[in-house]
Amino acid sequence: MPVVARRNFRFGPFELDTHTREIYKHGLKLKLQGHPIAILVMLLERPGELITREEIQQKLWPTENETFVDFEHGLNTAVRKLRQALGDEAETPQYIETLPRRGYRFVGSIAAEGFPQNPSTEPLGAVADAMLTGATSDFGNSTATAAAGSADANDPTVVDGGALRGRLSFRPILVLVLLPVLLGIAAWMLHFTWRRAEPLKVTGTKQLTFHGQVSYVGGVSANYRSIQTDGRRVYYTVAEQNPVRSISANGGEEAVIPTTFATPAILHISPDGSTLLVREIRANGREDTALWLVATNGEATRRLGDIEAQDAAFAPDGKTVAFAKGSGLYLTDLQGSRPAKLAEVPGHGYWLRWSPDGRRLRFSILDSERLRSTLWELGPDRNPHQLLKDWKSGTEVCCGIWSPDGKYFLFRSGGQYWYLPDSSVSVHPRADLLISMGNSTSAIAANPLENEIFTSVVIASSEVFEWDVKMNRPTVLISGLHPDLVEFSPDKQQIAYTKDADRGVELWLARSDGSNKRQIATSPVSVMMARYSPDGQKIAFMARQPDGPWKVYWVPLQGGEWRKIPEPPVNQADPNWSPNGQSILFGQPPEYGAEGGVPRKLYSYDIRAGKTTAVPGSEGLFSPRWSPDGRYIAAIAIDQRSMSLLDLATSKWSPLVGITANNPFWSPDSQWVYFSDNPDMVWRVRVSDFHLERVLQTPSPSNFTSCWANGFAPDGAVLLSCFDQRRNIFELDLK
Repeated sequence: MPVVARRNFRFGPFELDTHTREIYKHGLKLKLQGHPIAILVMLLERPGELITREEIQQKLWPTENETFVDFEHGLNTAVRKLRQALGDEAETPQYIETLPRRGYRFVGSIAAEGFPQNPSTEPLGAVADAMLTGATSDFGNSTATAAAGSADANDPTVVDGGALRGRLSFRPILVLVLLPVLLGIAAWMLHFTWRRAEPLKVTGTKQLTFHGQVSYVGGVSANYRSIQTDGRRVYYTVAEQNPVRSISANGGEEAVIPTTFATPAILHISPDGSTLLVREIRANGREDTALWLVATNGEATRRLGDIEAQDAAFAPDGKTVAFAKGSGLYLTDLQGSRPAKLAEVPGHGYWLRWSPDGRRLRFSILDSERLRSTLWELGPDRNPHQLLKDWKSGTEVCCGIWSPDGKYFLFRSGGQYWYLPDSSVSVHPRADLLISMGNSTSAIAANPLENEIFTSVVIASSEVFEWDVKMNRPTVLISGLHPDLVEFSPDKQQIAYTKDADRGVELWLARSDGSNKRQIATSPVSVMMARYSPDGQKIAFMARQPDGPWKVYWVPLQGGEWRKIPEPPVNQADPNWSPNGQSILFGQPPEYGAEGGVPRKLYSYDIRAGKTTAVPGSEGLFSPRWSPDGRYIAAIAIDQRSMSLLDLATSKWSPLVGITANNPFWSPDSQWVYFSDNPDMVWRVRVSDFHLERVLQTPSPSNFTSCWANGFAPDGAVLLSCFDQRRNIFELDLK
């Protein structure tokens, strides 16, 4: 039988077998056949050359069988389908260039090479072993051995010692002895030089979206922020209806991907760009929810079996999915069947990313008590080990991605993005800074087709306004201060305020007109809120170090050491002073701000006794607020769908409201509790009879996207904290 010649082409992420007429993208077979494949074969066999329309017609549409109209329609349809499969565009061709009325030309870079074997049909445990296991060559030893062996017994320069005994001087002998050694040293030095990674640099930027609605959702400790790309389009979510969107990598009009999700998180994208892995974030902060496969072309969405997980990612073969559930890592197929456990890891795993060769799985682990993330790797031995153990003290590392060629690993730390060369290209890999944009950079995605990355960025600003409710007119409280929150002292002569910094949120004290500023807490510490004691001599606040949990501190205004409420609980929040100033009432952060699965309740800390006691009946409540007269405590349910009231005279809890409640604060006369059901509407409830009424819609001053009511100014105006957090997608060129 004649031997059929097999020629295989690779270009970009695509591989074509000319014998079987099958095309694969990242190892996943595409649904392309007939005339489109035949045209592609013709183009690839003569790259860079014009393939005329006449040649194509003679080969694929014989004139005796087809009319000219049939040929024109058929050719245009075939080329359109081919471009759709390749993600190519006629206006900016990457692979197929159109020469009007003449023909087509392949303009991409191609290479002929062997075609991959068919995907494994073995059990997933064996598939995992195959993916994680791979042989590596010892380049240094092989090079040194070759160099050392370059002068051997067969070398014509090596002759009989007796014949040369009388003619050899000391110098030639020394050269002959040292030559192999010198060659070996040279090879060793070249080996290390060749494996020195080139530095990455950002050489240009371009803004792709301008509406400012690019968002990530809260509700979980890991804070999913991911954006995804297949190189042709960028996928993300927005804070609007139809939240799953995409945009061309070159910018332009935004496209909607129809789903029924209200608060989706895009976890990953398949290697061929056809499918997004998505989970919906629930308001109750539940970590494990259903995984969904969402087609990027708008076709039907389906569940990934009955799997529930906190995160997931496609493997490079496009046919398996790794997912994290609790402290376990698993592998499953695209039907969600036959899950196989990869490993047990020391914590809450998330942000899973495979190396391009599929031999290593890197991920982040969140310590939910300390709110600190670390980077880990799972290799061929299936034993997870931590990366960057000696990373800067007090700074978390998380959320890494691989460059498409596997030479670099990019990760987030301290609000900045860093890159770590792989050991295959650098002998002693060291992380270097790539992007420094403070906390405004949320996520990045690498373009598999170009040397560029995409990032979501917010340029945040804040201001506190005095809101005259009767006139419905907000005015800036203190010009030039730009705080997040402001708290007035009991005598109204001083203020405490928080202010955004590059790597944290600072706490400042000042006179009520903004003069005589004095800093209490500096970045990288982050402060959430502050409260004056009733005598105005102390201040309590909640804060956290980058590698620590939220804690409640208090400090004398004249200065001194921070004093901390001891554990338990580990995470503490919302400090409130008792009327006599001897106790601090506090709660715990919700699950999206601290450890999940831990029952929430309220606590009171006695400063003199140094003792913490739980408030009876406060299970499931947080964000407490003590009334100015000291009689009541109002607190929100952990799901933020109701608010309760404790009458300290009777020690009885009562339901106060049964609607969504956020950010409560008391009227100065202790008769009303004000709150928001969202950033746009303020309500109040009277404690004497639980009468509920809507106050007013919160105004949004120019250049701000959301505002929250936070208390009262000395003149009775409402304090309004406003924020501009418009987030957009940017493209960054790398070199």
